[in-house]
Amino acid sequence: MFLARSAYCRSWEAATSWATLFVGVLAADVVVWQGYLIKRQLAFSTYLDLDKEWNSPEMIEARQSVHAPGTEEWDYSRLETILEFFEKLALMFKISGDMPFVYRSTLGWYAAHYFLFAREHGQIKELRDLWQDPVYEDIESFYNFYLGREAGHSKRSRRAWEKKRLATEVEFWEQEGKD
Repeated sequence: MFLARSAYCRSWEAATSWATLFVGVLAADVVVWQGYLIKRQLAFSTYLDLDKEWNSPEMIEARQSVHAPGTEEWDYSRLETILEFFEKLALMFKISGDMPFVYRSTLGWYAAHYFLFAREHGQIKELRDLWQDPVYEDIESFYNFYLGREAGHSKRSRRAWEKKRLATEVEFWEQEGKD
């Protein structure tokens, strides 16, 4: 508007200034938009790398024997391998911001379930005590975000969601043992 008015009144210096300002703002917008796209592309690329790692023979082997269904037996080294993997996913989610494809993905689902089951059996606390460090905070934060998206923020609905998932735990571990 100012550019058109300046050009109409033959105030070429003002018109040039407004045109320069407009082009500068437009260029800045393009740079910000490209940065946003690059950030999303890097996050998605990292996610694909994590997905490949999740389906690797080593990780499948760890998943198959981390916990015997219907028992209290846990292989701590395999559990740590899996939880460390999910720490990477949770950290990527934290750094990249709210990118829905992460928590809506299969990996997000697995992260939430592994954390829930390990926490309910005292494994998270035991590993924290063992390392004397509050390990797995990123995955816990991711779990709370996931739980909020799935069940809402009321304690009652969260407990109901967790109770429903815990009812399927034996089948979850049986299925993990089959992969």
